[in-house]
Amino acid sequence: MTSHSDIIIIGAGPSGLACALKCQMQGLDYLLIEQDQRVGGRVGSFYDNGYIFDLGFQVYNSAYFNTNAILDIDELDLRYFKPGAVVHDGGSFQMISDPLRDISKIFSTIFSDLTTIKDKIKILSLKYSLSDYQIDQDQSKDLTTLEFLEQYGFSDKFIKNFFMPFFSGIFLENKLETSSKFFKYVFSNFNNGLAALPRKGMQAIPDQLLNKLDGERVIIGQSVVNIDDSKNVTLDDGIIIKGNRLILSGDSTNLVDGENGEYNAVKTMYFSTQNDILNGEYIHLYPKDNIINNVAIPTYLSEAYSKNSDHLISLTILESENSETEMVKDIQGRLSKYYGGGPNTYEFLRSINIKTGTLRQPKGYFNRSQKNSEDNIYMIGEKVTNGSIEGAVLAGLNIIDEF
Repeated sequence: MTSHSDIIIIGAGPSGLACALKCQMQGLDYLLIEQDQRVGGRVGSFYDNGYIFDLGFQVYNSAYFNTNAILDIDELDLRYFKPGAVVHDGGSFQMISDPLRDISKIFSTIFSDLTTIKDKIKILSLKYSLSDYQIDQDQSKDLTTLEFLEQYGFSDKFIKNFFMPFFSGIFLENKLETSSKFFKYVFSNFNNGLAALPRKGMQAIPDQLLNKLDGERVIIGQSVVNIDDSKNVTLDDGIIIKGNRLILSGDSTNLVDGENGEYNAVKTMYFSTQNDILNGEYIHLYPKDNIINNVAIPTYLSEAYSKNSDHLISLTILESENSETEMVKDIQGRLSKYYGGGPNTYEFLRSINIKTGTLRQPKGYFNRSQKNSEDNIYMIGEKVTNGSIEGAVLAGLNIIDEF
């Protein structure tokens, strides 16, 4: 069986979905193909036993201008983390908040042992200088994030106790070797917006975009097994679709260039508890813990994350050589120490190992030259722009303007 579509989009992550939506808005003939049974790529959730398990700890930033424009934000019912973080310094919890946006925490932030007066001044200076930051307009020398923070003048204590655990949880690498340009991009977005979760989990974002599309123009659950020189796309059920222009998103780009990019891996472990956790609306950082990078309790933001009258705890783990059985017992003890209650009051639910957690963007990444189109085959996705939801969406929207 053979069919035809002018534009064939392969991959229904945020970039492919945004691209398909723009095609639809402009009245273009398109077809979107996704091999998985769900859309969203690395952005998503699954639902089991009354819990919402996001695919690793991930958030939506309310400052994502282009993504906001194609979403119904009210329908997502975003729930916001408090600005800043709660940091366990090895002995007790310390509050690092943004007093400009959360005036109630101004004294706990001012008197925190984790920062010097110089650090506080430097943070305000950085917030001001990056308030309207754009990667593509940054002509400064690219550094690692760690090099940038050191050269900017932050104290070693503040870097190790705040910047390292906070941004390690975003970059999914704990040496802050990620490009300083991406750090500045992320910092700017956190400066202008808030980290949020949709009430019904991260899967609500790609699902909403899918629901805006014409269902007759979307194929889900079928893989592309071949693309020939004439841009004929063969699906795993033998159907051949003739296209004039191909748009490859995410991992589908390896159908042409054979490259998937390099990624940082992460392990997320989920526990439940009946215990109340102080400051549960914040992200919790553990710079002194050799296993746990950060903890989030999404049920403090949205009751939909658990229908079991308990709290869901998400732990981000960047490196560990222990077996899962050993880790569960160990982490139950750590949670008991940090939050109270016996180790058995923290029930292990599941773990998610993600090999392609975040795109690796080292120093110099944004200085590279790349060819994103050739002979009516176009590349989109985060590799074209930057490793964020906003970056992926922007790549999907912009490609249509090239036609």
